[in-house]
Amino acid sequence: MSDSHKKSEQKQSDQPSPALNYLLLSAGSIFTSMLIAGFLVGYVLDQLFETTPIFLLSCAVLGFIGGLQKVHKLTSRLDPPPKEEKKDHENA
Repeated sequence: MSDSHKKSEQKQSDQPSPALNYLLLSAGSIFTSMLIAGFLVGYVLDQLFETTPIFLLSCAVLGFIGGLQKVHKLTSRLDPPPKEEKKDHENA
């Protein structure tokens, strides 16, 4: 095999699958749904306990953090795993 053919095969293997690209389309909706769910849970708890918006704000912050974690986990799938470098030229 020629060097250019090996390089093109290596570039193709480094690219993520198209299915992962479609998963990224849902990243915005995942983040938004987590935030809205936090607001709704906080609102219900505030109505249940008849409190000021303490639960609304705290659950919204938790929803924001949870949304960031989910989006980070989703986008980390696109990062290729680290490859160990082979020592071809030890004396060079």
